[in-house]
Amino acid sequence: MDWIGTAWAVTLIVFVAAIAWSDLRSRRIPNIIVFPAALVGLAFNLGLRGWEGLLFGLKGLGLAFVLLLIPYMVGGMKAGDVKFLMAVGAFLGATDVFRALLATVLCYPVFAAFAVIKEGKLRLTWLRFRRVWWDFAGFFMPGLKLYAIRLDSQDDSAIESVKTPFGVAIAIGSLIAAFTGFLR
Repeated sequence: MDWIGTAWAVTLIVFVAAIAWSDLRSRRIPNIIVFPAALVGLAFNLGLRGWEGLLFGLKGLGLAFVLLLIPYMVGGMKAGDVKFLMAVGAFLGATDVFRALLATVLCYPVFAAFAVIKEGKLRLTWLRFRRVWWDFAGFFMPGLKLYAIRLDSQDDSAIESVKTPFGVAIAIGSLIAAFTGFLR
């Protein structure tokens, strides 16, 4: 790996680590890091591959936007997560940003399980999961709806969602896609 490739790798690692730390600590992904990182990723690709490299980075940035647009629109994630993956796409290109998102989606449940256990909400999370499952099953088998109604009568006003920073999972998935042969 030449010096520019090494600089690319170090910059990507520092960028995703800074975002993961910020998201873990404050549940925010700051634009002051994300936007310059996207520009730096595009500049690295321009330096490594010329104009074709710039197009490579822009394709990655655009695909990341398209992949996370619907989850953002339905409230499944915040805009910072979308912008973070777009910046990663500027570094990795379209194919690798897709692999990064796939790795993110695969490692997120493990991360979320640790967060649930850490916050001591395993029982409450189980109650919510059970209710959703019976509501789903009751849709297909109406007789099961009676059991779901009994679940609704339980007092679970104390159930609050555990907030897990998706940016940390994006950081892990991005590094997996960038530095391993994940799905190649």
